[in-house]
Amino acid sequence: MISNALSPAQFCELQSALFLEKSFPKTRKTRGQFFTPLPVARFMAGLADYHEKTLRVLDAGAGTAILSCAVCEAVAKRKAVEKIEIDAYEDDPQLAGLARNCLDLAGHWLAEQGIELSYQVVEEDFILSFPQGLWAKEIIPYDLAIGNPPYFKIGKNDPRAVSTSRFVHGQPNIYTLFMGVTAELLRDKGVMIVITPRSYAAGPYFRLFRQRFFDMMQPERVHLFESRKDAFRKDDVLQENIILKARKSGKPSMIKISLSRGMDDLDEPANYDLPISRVLYSTGKDIILRLPTSDLDIGIIDMVEEWTGNLHKYRLEISTGPVVPFRAENLILDGRQRDRTLVPLIWMQNVQAMKVQWPLFDTRNGKEKPQFIKANAESFKRKLLLPDQNMVLLRRFSAKEETRRLTAAPLLKGQLSSKLIGLENHVNYIYKPMGELNKTQAFGLAALLNSSWLDRYFRVSNGNTQVSATEIRAMPLPSLEVIEDIGHSIRLLDHVPTLEEIDNLVLSNICGNNLLNFAGGISGG
Repeated sequence: MISNALSPAQFCELQSALFLEKSFPKTRKTRGQFFTPLPVARFMAGLADYHEKTLRVLDAGAGTAILSCAVCEAVAKRKAVEKIEIDAYEDDPQLAGLARNCLDLAGHWLAEQGIELSYQVVEEDFILSFPQGLWAKEIIPYDLAIGNPPYFKIGKNDPRAVSTSRFVHGQPNIYTLFMGVTAELLRDKGVMIVITPRSYAAGPYFRLFRQRFFDMMQPERVHLFESRKDAFRKDDVLQENIILKARKSGKPSMIKISLSRGMDDLDEPANYDLPISRVLYSTGKDIILRLPTSDLDIGIIDMVEEWTGNLHKYRLEISTGPVVPFRAENLILDGRQRDRTLVPLIWMQNVQAMKVQWPLFDTRNGKEKPQFIKANAESFKRKLLLPDQNMVLLRRFSAKEETRRLTAAPLLKGQLSSKLIGLENHVNYIYKPMGELNKTQAFGLAALLNSSWLDRYFRVSNGNTQVSATEIRAMPLPSLEVIEDIGHSIRLLDHVPTLEEIDNLVLSNICGNNLLNFAGGISGG
């Protein structure tokens, strides 16, 4: 009897495992194929509402249809639906065949429980199925869309980007196009539940998408994973993923944010209810999806956004290091050569909290970074070198599983004994175009960026591991006087401060004694 065999979603998981064994990781990555683990699929299916007698389901990028089958199981458990209609899109022929096998099993399994299933597996590119928008086809809107769309970047001239240009600004990621088209296919009050990277929550590349998407969809629930790799551990994915439940044309006043370490504690997540205005934050020109998970986060947001300063107000600028290594291989050297034209080259690894360590000959991974670049006619012509001056260096990326996103250090004029320096492309630098950033300000800004306070604000507002110059440029800052007070406190030390010391000095200068207890919670949180 089928009822004594695997459940539909369990059978899907088995089929996914067999596919993973026989396919190449590089091919799967190229196609953006990351398979939803069974606990995550069941968690997502459990977030939907099932009230109507007939439930129309869209599963775009279906894989083996584990999300559709998890919906079948959830529907059977609640006994509120008499018929399920599923459209599953999967353009990989092998996976499409597996999806049909899984949905066949689901049909038999549901029939035993008095529920009818009809389905079709569409072997087409989901985005290109609607080349001119929804008017190109007559579509019966869906009640529920559930998905784990592929994610990878595509060019602006890619046919999929052209057909969904209403969502595209900059270099698009395919998963946002899936989300946008899916939203258009839902009926009024229809529900979307998707697991995706968090990168769309903020940043200039996804601004147009956010405007279009959140004009249609209102979030009701967001689930976060503390671990950046646990949600797709079998695929060895290092990505901050979130699960979003949103309703078309909905008007919720509150949103639930939940948090789990990974898959193992999905059944007992920490839950936090917030006004929708705290989560969908409008800056006037932009909408940002902010995801605070505690009263502490809310307190940080409130206090940081009372600050009225920013880099532009203080006549400071932030730019990205101009040296792109693969484009300057002939100019980058390890320093063993006798060449008087060599000047220091700073990589992301050289930038540590409050300290630029150069040279840094680190061979732990067998990939020592060359620490010099030529100062010659070619590097001058390509504007690869910067004049020696006081500046603050900021890593553009956080390393694997780091709890902090922001790592900054002051670099002072004369520190490297060179009139010119090279900055690699994974390093941002803050400087004063007209004049010079003074030493105390450089120490103060670096300490502020390294503090748990600003780091947590950044993480709540931005799920990217990348720290873009645009976002730092827009970040609120305290008064220049406070920044200088922080810098003065740091300079009085006779050693490079620990992160705990940085937190204490920064927060005491910002908060004062009356808020030190609250600030202590930030450092410990």
